Amino acid sequence: MRRVPFVAACVAVMALVPAYGQEKMDKSKEWCTDAHMKQMDDQISKLTDADKKKSAMMHLDMSKAEMKKNNMDGCVKHMEEAHKAMGL
Repeated sequence: MRRVPFVAACVAVMALVPAYGQEKMDKSKEWCTDAHMKQMDDQISKLTDADKKKSAMMHLDMSKAEMKKNNMDGCVKHMEEAHKAMGL
């Protein structure tokens, strides 16, 4: 009887793992493109807060580097940080 809740929790976690991975893939198709990188460059250039601008640009540059390496997980990770730095 004690195993039932544990087994149910394990099944629930295993069911959610593919959904989390799919969300990352969807973001990479949308964010890790030359068009989105250009859009981000434009938006970052309009920032007035120097600290936000510096942080966002750093993460955008890292995202571009990961995109060139075809590391979409890294690209999305840094793009999320760039968005966060911009207050999005």
